[in-house]
Amino acid sequence: MGKRDYYKSGEWNAICDRCGAKFKSSELQIEWDNFWVCKQCWEPRHPQDFVRGRKDNQTVPISRPVGAYKFITTEIKPEDL
Repeated sequence: MGKRDYYKSGEWNAICDRCGAKFKSSELQIEWDNFWVCKQCWEPRHPQDFVRGRKDNQTVPISRPVGAYKFITTEIKPEDL
């Protein structure tokens, strides 16, 4: 029998999900990912998990429609060469 195998009213033996050590249920905490861990293994959730992207405005401030192509053509006659 180990040092955690004693009777305490309303408590039970539990295993830490991270290190695998035996603790009483009052010595474990639940983490954000639903793991029951001891105080030495407990880690807070990383603040970067709460960052959300912002919508980026990708419109062009000044835009003009594409105009019709206007070409001036001239005929080159063989005599002009």
